[in-house]
Amino acid sequence: MGIERKPRGFYEWDADARLGRPRAVGIESRRVKQCMARYNEANFRGLFGSPYFGFREENLDFLNLAKVKPIWLWFWDVKMKDLDALYELDELDQFGIHPKRPGIDFSRFRRLSLVVNHWLKQDTGIANSSIKKYNLWHFKPRSKSFAEVEIPLGVEKLELYWANPASLDGFPVLKNLKELQIHRCRNLADLSALPRIAPNLRHLLTTTSSRLAAKVGVLNHPKLETARIDGKEPIANIAKGR
Repeated sequence: MGIERKPRGFYEWDADARLGRPRAVGIESRRVKQCMARYNEANFRGLFGSPYFGFREENLDFLNLAKVKPIWLWFWDVKMKDLDALYELDELDQFGIHPKRPGIDFSRFRRLSLVVNHWLKQDTGIANSSIKKYNLWHFKPRSKSFAEVEIPLGVEKLELYWANPASLDGFPVLKNLKELQIHRCRNLADLSALPRIAPNLRHLLTTTSSRLAAKVGVLNHPKLETARIDGKEPIANIAKGR
């Protein structure tokens, strides 16, 4: 189920085992302490916030009120000035936040496994982070090249949204990558570098990226098993069919 204002009067988001999301409570700026008290009393492990649900804080200092530190955070359509409280969350597992914020050193989170991130030049430590599932939104450098991108080197599942490069040139080699999704990357037309940058890729999905096609980089990938290219029928067992 989605976010609801529950009988106790707080916005809550039920757990979703499929997504790995624990029960979460929303933070409202008009009653931050009450929301954190609800978090503490009901054994939540997740927190979220958005102006749509009354969140207008410019920092995350309220995290210090948590008796048991959250493992899941999601804040969207927000503008942050200070994120230092994040670094006190030594068990943080999943995290997503809007790009109007200071840069984050992702290498300081030793247990972080999933991140939904809007590209920000000021972010550091991504390549050497513990992140296994990485969703990168709005990678749009002036160069229109992936040469500036920083991807977790141990990533196993990668999703790209609204990137502006035309090819994968410049991408780092991701030996652990098993699944790649590409969405709304309207310039991207060339996947020929895919066998080099993701030699152990098993599954590929692209949507609303109409210049892409199942050709070089896809059909000749040595390990790729399935691919669904921009809404077309899946290409199954590619590697096995060779």
